[in-house]
Amino acid sequence: MDLLRIPLLVLIDVFKNMDFREKFLISLMSKRARNTLKLTCVIPHFSIKFSNDMYIHSKPVSWVNRSTIAVEASDLLIGGEEMRLSLYPDGTSLQEQSIEKQLILADHVFDTFIKSSISIKFFDPTPSLSAWEFMKMLNDRQLIITLFSYYITSASSEYIPKILDECTEVTDSISMHAAFPEDFVYTPPYSFIATELHVSKRTNWLNLKSFMSCSRIFLEGVSNWTPEFWNTFFKNWIESESRLQYLSCISKDTPKLQLIIDGLSNEMITRIGKNEWIEVKRRDGSEFFIGKASNHLYMMSKEEHRKERRIMIID
Repeated sequence: MDLLRIPLLVLIDVFKNMDFREKFLISLMSKRARNTLKLTCVIPHFSIKFSNDMYIHSKPVSWVNRSTIAVEASDLLIGGEEMRLSLYPDGTSLQEQSIEKQLILADHVFDTFIKSSISIKFFDPTPSLSAWEFMKMLNDRQLIITLFSYYITSASSEYIPKILDECTEVTDSISMHAAFPEDFVYTPPYSFIATELHVSKRTNWLNLKSFMSCSRIFLEGVSNWTPEFWNTFFKNWIESESRLQYLSCISKDTPKLQLIIDGLSNEMITRIGKNEWIEVKRRDGSEFFIGKASNHLYMMSKEEHRKERRIMIID
């Protein structure tokens, strides 16, 4: 029986019962087969992990775990290039680090399953150049990138700014865990729209004022930010209409809270606690806490502060 002769409405149900490996092999049968998949089959989300190879997972997962089912690698022809692939029920891995082949494989997948969003993670030993070229390809295709994580330790002052520039449209979460050059400071060309920003290892490369468009910022690592830096940042944030609602900074170099708030006016500070915290009111009337506990500097809404206190009491 010719599968492609089945009516399209019936094919939709047929493809729903197929795993990714079966659908991927169908896409390689012929141009007609691939076009039929485009019309009848949707995979809502792909999770991609780069390390020693590229692994594409056909489901939205926070951490890309490979199937436990052992599959032998085979040579397949995609886009005119022979590739060494392992196929799993829920994904595929390319057994080489050629960025050209990685882009061809990804282009084939995203051109076949055209309504997908993407989450992506880069690990060593992936070259920074490959990370940038792949992110550029995703944005050129105008795909929705929900999550971006970067765990490459090489300090590339040439490509890191370009990679970050490609992250301005990431929607949910951006994580940067990398060793940047000490003299590197990044200012984005456009406002980031991600809800969360996570930065660890070294944080002083971040022009923090430029990231107040993110709702939640989590920082952990070495920084050389002075009390004057923090004072200016909080003053700008209080007087702005930015959507930043939560900030957490864990660093052994975090200065004392009193040194940070010395430059804030009485109009900004509505209450000072006995411990290391103050209550401030923003231009729009919303109330927040800025505080410090050991090496942890935080800023959060009054409501969130109450919730955390209740959790601490219950624990």
